[in-house]
Amino acid sequence: MMFLLAAAPGCDRSPSPSVTVVDPPAAGTGENIVLAGIQRLEQFYGMGWSPQGELIGISGASLVGAPLEFRNLAGDKIRDTGIKGATGAQMAPDGKNAWVYHRYEGAADLYNPETGRIIRTGAQTREFLGAWIDNKSYLAVLTEPQGRLVQFGTDGEMTPVEHENVESGIVKAALKAGRLYVLSGERELTVTETDGSGARVWTRGGVSDFALSPDGKQIALVSAAGPDQSALVLADAVRGGREKTAARGRLLQQPSWSPDGSRIAFSVFSPDQGMTGLYVMDADSGRMIPVSYKPNLKSVIDWSPSGTSFMVSEVLSGDIADNMFTTIYQLK
Repeated sequence: MMFLLAAAPGCDRSPSPSVTVVDPPAAGTGENIVLAGIQRLEQFYGMGWSPQGELIGISGASLVGAPLEFRNLAGDKIRDTGIKGATGAQMAPDGKNAWVYHRYEGAADLYNPETGRIIRTGAQTREFLGAWIDNKSYLAVLTEPQGRLVQFGTDGEMTPVEHENVESGIVKAALKAGRLYVLSGERELTVTETDGSGARVWTRGGVSDFALSPDGKQIALVSAAGPDQSALVLADAVRGGREKTAARGRLLQQPSWSPDGSRIAFSVFSPDQGMTGLYVMDADSGRMIPVSYKPNLKSVIDWSPSGTSFMVSEVLSGDIADNMFTTIYQLK
């Protein structure tokens, strides 16, 4: 099956990135999972979604210096943001604000799409992108003082977040339902209370990545499972334990929950075992389908607000110019 989404009426009909629609590589079904089609936007690097299902990203041949803009799924430009040099963007859950990251500058902006207001938040660590806590605050790491978590409000206020000292550096962190999740450079995940006590709730070693379910009750862990092998493990996010291994591979990265928590997408590479590519799994049954045979291990998997599709963006370096493109996977 193939699909092509039509342009929305009334858009700014500026030159569009070319759109390539290809056949799905697999037509298998899991529990309520069917791959309906794949769409590719050439010369566009998508970074996030608006609540209306628009894409936010940059177009052209390079990430450097291009303006951040909104486009519809057919590739038509809707509006510019006035922000240049962005290398990542995360929309707040309600879509009213965006955290815009500038990796090459080690800085970030808080951007309000409705008013156009831009607040520069200061020096950020280049290895840590951060995460929205709720609609009004974002969790990030400051470079000064070294490796300290802070909470940025959409009003521009900054509040330090109390946490244990992490000498090896913070790789990833999330704050949800009164608990702070911190992954260290030594692959230790530590969960502490945020009620002022800072008490440890549970810890888990050998973790290279994690993703919390939208309701905060489950956690997807990428864990070492042996020499040159990783596993996707589902566990109790509140107390730890109750682990269930969902998939294994030589390399496994980028676990990402759908907005309703029913599905998990991830990339896996395991040439000896044959499980290589981009997969979507039903969180309850564990059934999964491959949606691509290319693993895209370094590319973030970003779900649409409706949970019916997700995108993966890539940059392939060339001798003269880079090749940027975004692939959108449509499910039903």
